[in-house]
Amino acid sequence: MENSYSIEELIEMLEDLLSEATRVPFGKKSMVDVDKMSEVITDMRMVLPMEIQQAQKVVLDKNNIIAEAKREAESIIRKAEQRRAELLDESDLVREARRRATEMVSAEQNHCTDLRASTNDYVDKMLRRIEELLSTDLGNLRVLRNSINGAQSNLQSSQPTLQPIEKPGE
Repeated sequence: MENSYSIEELIEMLEDLLSEATRVPFGKKSMVDVDKMSEVITDMRMVLPMEIQQAQKVVLDKNNIIAEAKREAESIIRKAEQRRAELLDESDLVREARRRATEMVSAEQNHCTDLRASTNDYVDKMLRRIEELLSTDLGNLRVLRNSINGAQSNLQSSQPTLQPIEKPGE
């Protein structure tokens, strides 16, 4: 026989040999062609290791595929966890940046309020000082004006009144 048969085909040949076996009269036993049976069994012994090797190769390939799939799944999970951590870090950074921005805006608003108040105080003091100076100058101006008016009226009262001179013959 040839060695190109599969194990299933060889099993079918054994079954065919058994079904074609001649029955022994008055018993349950049958007579088979021992040479043909031996050939099939020999072929089975030769084919079986190849089939086992192929099965082992299939199992090894399956295990390699499963291992590669596990590695790929673990890689995907690691990348997803890293991305998740990055997103959380980004959200933490964004949250921290917002908090700091809010603090900075609040501090600047407080600074502006303080600056406005101190500027208003300074301007008020300066205006009050100018008002005081102007008030003093106004008082001095009135005194000067009164003294000028008083001096002028003194001059007029102390000057002789000139009468027009009449010319003779007029």
